[in-house]
Amino acid sequence: MKKIIALLLVAAMLVSVSACSDEGNNGDDNESTTTVSTVSEGILNLAYSKVDTLNPFTCSTAANLQLLRLVYDGLYSLDKNYKPVPNIAESGEIGDKTITVKIGNHKFGDGTPVSVTDVKASFEKAKISTAYATRLANFESVGAYEGNIVIFKLLSNDPYALSCLDFPIIKGGADADLATGCGRYVPRFSGEDIYLTANTAKSGFTPAIKTIKLVPVRDENAIISSLEVGNTCFNYNDLADGSYSRINAHTVEMGINNFVYLAFNSSSDIFGDKLIRQAVNLAIDRESIVTTAFQGHARIAYTPFNPDWYILASKDLVISKNTEKAADLISQTQTDIASREITLLVNSENRFKLETAEFISNQLGKLGFRVNLRKLSAENLTSALSEGKYDLYIGELKLTPNMDLTPLILGGSAAFGISNVSESSSRYAQLLAGDCEIMDFINTFNEDLPIIPLCYRNASVSYTNSMQGSFACCDGDVFADINTWSFK
Repeated sequence: MKKIIALLLVAAMLVSVSACSDEGNNGDDNESTTTVSTVSEGILNLAYSKVDTLNPFTCSTAANLQLLRLVYDGLYSLDKNYKPVPNIAESGEIGDKTITVKIGNHKFGDGTPVSVTDVKASFEKAKISTAYATRLANFESVGAYEGNIVIFKLLSNDPYALSCLDFPIIKGGADADLATGCGRYVPRFSGEDIYLTANTAKSGFTPAIKTIKLVPVRDENAIISSLEVGNTCFNYNDLADGSYSRINAHTVEMGINNFVYLAFNSSSDIFGDKLIRQAVNLAIDRESIVTTAFQGHARIAYTPFNPDWYILASKDLVISKNTEKAADLISQTQTDIASREITLLVNSENRFKLETAEFISNQLGKLGFRVNLRKLSAENLTSALSEGKYDLYIGELKLTPNMDLTPLILGGSAAFGISNVSESSSRYAQLLAGDCEIMDFINTFNEDLPIIPLCYRNASVSYTNSMQGSFACCDGDVFADINTWSFK
């Protein structure tokens, strides 16, 4: 029986890609979002969840979603800076609530050409899928398609919408496990065994790893142990549970699109004054939060956008801690900040966030605030946010590839207590409409501060001495550089 595990918008995606020996190939992983890999005679073994599907439009476990990026290409792929890179698309142009895409000359694994009807059918499946519905929420339909041109209709303008066109293109949009795609690897079946073999028709793809075997996932502890003893080779963990344990393997950091922030309750009598919010922003020591609370597994954020985003390249966005100026701003408001206790909510089950909240509570205390730090379970935190009885909370949201802030500042699903009628929301709407530049929005945001950016989380990638390669994995594809991987 197939079990679909819903990916909640307010939760960060949990992925692990790791390694186990062939002895574990008979074990099933019913709910794990862990992917396993091993090397046996030059064959790389990657795990998948057998209780989920191997159809990117119906599967929901992160392990399977990552694996399927090896089989299916999108119109665009995303590089490590979230810049859309033409893949099946040859070019794309954003117009007034439209995106016009020209399809290049590509073939599916069975040799048939990719057509605009395949793109249309795949889009319609992706639009209602668990994995891609959120990023395609602003896409109304395929308005026209003819020859090698597809025109997408948008509900509202979005200058960065090309980044959302990374959904998989499947022949005919087929609703089946491992249906025909045009990715880097092609499925091959041998009895009950599933293999992925390098797509020889894929231009420019000449990997050392020619064959991948898909195997079931064992429990996470066994995976980590297997990696440490050298039976397995590769492990990816997005650290969504807020903890990190060192393992006996090479480890590198990888940025992901999970935004951690401090949010104000717009109905709070104290934080209704933007000068008070600016003071809090200046009092926060982001460097300590990243290096200590997150143990280095994050990058400082001075804007609500991912600091790796190509749109922000070469822009000076640093906000330095300045307690003296923060105190002066509070003094200007003539607000008695010690007149009542303020409540800060945090998920007690996530150590990274809990320590962040403790840092912030201490820093606010030095300014003169009386802080009641409420440490709640994830379930109770959601209930408390819904009730609105708080002043501040630590939040996290995985942004879509176009860095859409609608869920936070335009009254979307993650906007607990955040007003959608503010200077920031008005300016953001102008940005999407093309009526202002991104720095205009950022400057307005830094004055208004409905939320305070803290950091963007990292994932960790670990691999044993049996493997070598660049391991420059991307948030959108942990196998982005698999063409550089090989076995010693």
